[in-house]
This record gives sequence, C-alpha cells and structure tokens, in this order.
Amino acid sequence: MARPDSLEPISPVTPARFGHSPALWLACPLLLGCAADVAFLLAPGLTWVVGAIAVAVTLLFWRSRWALVGIAVSGLALGASWHHLSQPPQTPITPTRHYVELPLRIERASPKTKGEGWIGFGVILDRDGGLFRRRVVLSAHGECPADGAELVITGRLDGLPLPAQGYTAWALSQGATLRLGGGRVLGVLAPPSRFSLWCQQEEQRLERWLRALPWEDHEGGALLAATMLGRTALLPDDVKTAFARTGTLHLFAISGLHIAGMAAALLWLAQRMRLPGIPAGVAILALLWLYVQITGASPSAMRAWIMAAFIWAGQAGERTTPPLQSLALACAVTLLLNPGACRDPGFQLSYLAVLALIAAGGPAAQLCTQPTAEERLTPATAQSAGQKLRWRARQFFLGGICISSAASLAGAPLTLSYFGSASLGGIALNLVLVPLSEIPLVLGMASISCSVSTGLTWPAVWLNGGAALCLHAMTWCAEIGALLPGTNLQVAWKQSWLGPVGGLLMATLLIAQCENRQCQRLLGGPLLLVLGWLLLGWALG
Repeated sequence: MARPDSLEPISPVTPARFGHSPALWLACPLLLGCAADVAFLLAPGLTWVVGAIAVAVTLLFWRSRWALVGIAVSGLALGASWHHLSQPPQTPITPTRHYVELPLRIERASPKTKGEGWIGFGVILDRDGGLFRRRVVLSAHGECPADGAELVITGRLDGLPLPAQGYTAWALSQGATLRLGGGRVLGVLAPPSRFSLWCQQEEQRLERWLRALPWEDHEGGALLAATMLGRTALLPDDVKTAFARTGTLHLFAISGLHIAGMAAALLWLAQRMRLPGIPAGVAILALLWLYVQITGASPSAMRAWIMAAFIWAGQAGERTTPPLQSLALACAVTLLLNPGACRDPGFQLSYLAVLALIAAGGPAAQLCTQPTAEERLTPATAQSAGQKLRWRARQFFLGGICISSAASLAGAPLTLSYFGSASLGGIALNLVLVPLSEIPLVLGMASISCSVSTGLTWPAVWLNGGAALCLHAMTWCAEIGALLPGTNLQVAWKQSWLGPVGGLLMATLLIAQCENRQCQRLLGGPLLLVLGWLLLGWALG
C-alpha cells in the first residue's frame, strides 16, 4: 500500500489503495468464511484442504490475478476453519434429560434487574452425554459469579424453541442452543481470574457511584448508569421501549462516541501536563481498554477501541490511517480473537453502521454542506449574525440528515430481521438526541474520574444530577417520538437468513460505491436496496 502524505489531513480511498489494502483482503474473507460455517456447517477437513490448495495457487501464480483469487479463497477457508474449531456446536438439540447437574464455564453473567439471582451464558464442560461445548442460556439463584468461573450447576435443561422471538432469538444469535432455568450452584470447579473479579467489582462500584444523585431519583440514576456502563438492562421497561421504537437505543451502547470523548479528554489532559506523546498515548489506550473490559467488552466498544488504537498507531508512525482501513483492521482482529462474533447482531449492526458513515453518510454530508454561492461571495466582514446562524443551521441539518439516514438505511435489513421493527422517525430524532447525549456523557466521564477518591463524592453527585436531568429530557423526546403515528415499520419474516443476506448486500454496495461523489447515488443506492429487500421479504411471505 502506497505511503500517504503525512501532512495530508484526510487521505482518500483510491481504487489502487483499496484494491491492495491488506486489512480488507484479510477482513472480508475472514468474515465470509465465518458466516459460511455458521450457515452451512462446513466440514473442517474440507476447508483445510481447500485452504491449502488456495495457498499453493497463490504461491505459484504470485504475479498474476490468480494470486488474488488464491488469497481470497484461503482467507475464506481460514475463517471457516477457525470458526468451526473455536465455537461450540450450534445445531438445534433436544435434551434427553431435563433435570441435570452440569459443569459449566461462565462466559457472561449479570445480576437480574428484577428479583434475586442472575442470568448469563455458559459453556458445558462435561465430555459425556453429547453436550460438550454447547452454549447454554443460564438463569440461576444466588450471587452473580464473575466471568470465567467454572461451576457445577443443577437445574432444568431445555432446548431453545424454534422459531424464536425476543430474548430467545437473541440468545440463538449468540450461539446458544440450550437453556437452563431455576439453576443453583452446587460447587466451584475453578475460580475466575483475579482480573475478571476486579472487573466485576469495579462495574458494581461504578454503578453505585453513578446512581448517587443529590435528590431521590432512581430512574435518573439508572439512566446514567446504563449510559456509562452500556447496560440497557438497567433501563426501565417503558424507557427502553420508547428508545427502541424510535431507533435511538444505540445511545446506551458503549461505542465510538464514548471512546472518542474519553480519548479526547485524556489527550487534552496529557498535553496540559506536557507528558511525552508516545508513553501518554499508550497509557490512554490502556485506560480505555480497562474501561471497555469493565463495561463488558461489547462488539461496538471493542470495535471503537481497536479503531482508536490503529488510528493512534498510524499517527505515531507518521502515517495517515484512513477510517475504512481502520474499520477493516478492527473487523479482522475481532474475528481472529472471537470468530463467533460474526453472528452477533451487535457486531453486525455496529460494523455496518460505521461502514455506512464512512462510505456514504460522511461523503454525502460533505457534498450537501458545501458553501453556497451566497456564502462564497459574501466577504467575512459583511456577513451578518443572522446569515451565519442560518448557514450553520443549514449545515447542521443537512449533514445530520445525511449521516442519520445512511446509518438507518444500512441497519434496516438487520433490525427488521432480528427485532421485527425499524424506526423511520429515528432519522430526525437522532438530530436532537445525538448532540444532546454528549452532555450526560461528558458529565458522566467527569463523575467517573472523581471516583478515584471518596473525597470527591460531593462534586460527583452533582455531576450525576446534571446528567440525569439531561437524560430525562432525552427520554421525554423519545417518548414523544414513539407516540407519533407512522414512525415505526414492523415486519415478521419467517426466513432467518433474510437479515444477514440483506446486511451482506448492503456492505457490498457501500464498499462498491465508496468512491462515488454524487449525493443521490450515495444515499439512493442503499434506499433502493432496502426497498428491494423488503419486496423480496414480502414475496417470500
């Protein structure tokens, strides 16, 4: 890949650079290989043979176009093989015994928001009985364990029903095939790591810290804790419904907005303290990584952190890293660490939304907000306050509509398939809620920074109170938007493959037209694709 000019602020994605991008040649085949194994349950022996043949073709015809085909096929085979080896079996199953006693390794666990006990995911460790490595949805009594603990749990074991809806459908998308209800922990086979225990304790401490307000406001504290910890389960049911119906529930996910805001604040502090650039950058990335781990390492949080790491590494090495290149690198690293993430709706929605912002929303916003003839021909000294306000409002509105439309259109096939609904009103509501969400985010970050000392409890409590008031205003906007008629499109597809196929087609279209410089093509293409996808879904019933 050609070395870009280090002084160039934005390095465009040219066809030559895009075609020879190592990250894209790695990420796309890996993603397709993992998806192929999920869909068709490929035999690992076959994929290894195909991969070996592809590597041989690549080496023999290195200077011809067959080498590109060999690289792509070998990447597909690697992705399929790696996914098959590292993920539990995902075929539907009906247990022969319902009341069981199983050794499980806890992958994720969190306390129930209502009642006593905890819920989460675990992997069966018993090699006998034909359930080895199966992923299980857990609902158990007692104290919530830390991730990584190996426990013996007894309870009622059932297969996840098909077709599934709601929470069951989401659990299936995580690779679970069984559920264990009414569980009780009988013993500990292996304790969790000290780091997992520390993350659990810190998350619980931060939740208590963020819930502390100057007045009695349980809902406001829950809103702030959900915002800063990325736990939508903390939201009241009516609030969660309002944000979900308006397509703005993403504001409570740890994403690029959180990571970028924290990174900017920490960088500003490091510059004021005159710290060396590279050591300060490494320390900031380490702090952000700890924050991501404490909040559960969701796909959107990991994607944002990995992108931030690659962008910083490029700047430290005096190399401009294009956003699309950083996104591809983040995707490749995520799949290498956890190939099962390819079937996670959070992973798919996060990467597809950012791809839409980079390839369509951002360029369309730049085209729509170019200075008009009046702006170009009016000298700065002759510009009135009213003109400046009108021009800035135009840029804000048109740019926000382009960005919000691109993200909403890109995610529509996935949200309609997985959740049965997609919000049309969220395109306009995001213009209000996204800028407004920065206020509680900044106040929440300041409150978390105060948590290093109990002597800073008083200012932190008032910071939490200001953030809670802003979140109440956002909730009011979302509830009003949810009441407007015709803002929510609802469907009920029977074919589970429609969503992933629509997302794959959308990603292909966005990458194919990322060089386009016509606003109607950048946003019109995704719109036509969504309409065609809807027609296909209705035709299939």
